[in-house]
Order: sequence, then structure tokens, then C-alpha cells
Amino acid sequence: MQVNTTRFGKIEIAEKELITFPWGIPGFEELKSYVLLEYKNGPFQWLQSVEEPSVAFVVCAPDFLGMAYSAPDAKKNLINLEHDEDLVVLNIVSFNRAQGAIRFHVKSPLLFNVASRIGYQWTMEADELKGHLTMPSGDPGRTE
Repeated sequence: MQVNTTRFGKIEIAEKELITFPWGIPGFEELKSYVLLEYKNGPFQWLQSVEEPSVAFVVCAPDFLGMAYSAPDAKKNLINLEHDEDLVVLNIVSFNRAQGAIRFHVKSPLLFNVASRIGYQWTMEADELKGHLTMPSGDPGRTE
């Protein structure tokens, strides 16, 4: 199938590459179908809407930041996850060029089942962070 995008022009993708977000992504609830595209062989990828050419999110795996998530069974059930090895967790990344800042949205990871091709954005409550998110200790920006 051919998909129009504002960043990459027309791209060809296979139906089996589609990721369905049945509830959409908060703020984009009407958009349900996405495809994951590689980005310059680095840790980042693009989550491109196949329904709206201008909607795409930069994403990366949490292990890039030394983080790990433990999704509760209720969230796994939303994406029909039967085997933990089929779970992929990604974080949306935003860039503020004016401030030269990169923001990783750690409280709202995307959960994606590679077997069912179903995704869900898990918006974590403050009390969930403690039990379901592991972050590195220390100051990652500090060098000695």
C-alpha cells in the first residue's frame, strides 16, 4: 500500500507493517493506523500516521536512556499480549530547537504488540511511575 507523508513523500509499506491504535493516541484519537519507520540508523524512529500525512512522532526505545518499564497485565491485555517477548515499548521524543532541548515523554510510553500489531499509549499516574518504571541512578549528564 502507498502512504503519503509530508516528511518522506510517498512510501510503500506492506499491510503487515501497520500498527493499529484502537483508541488512537491522546490528542490524535481519530488516527488509528501507523507505521514505524527507521531514522538514519540511530536510536530514533518515526511513528508515521498512514491516515494523515503531516502526523508523525519521533520515538525511541527506553533502554536508550537506561530505563525499563514493567507493564501491568491490564495494559498488556489491551494490546492482546500473550508473550512478553512480543512487547515493544517506545517513548515519544520532542525537540525544542529554540532551547536546544530534547524531551523524552517517559510518563506516557507507547506499548506495542509485534504479534497482534496493536498499540496503546499508556499514560501513567504518579503512583504507577514508582512500580513500573526503572530509571538509571546518578546524573547522566555528569562526566568525571
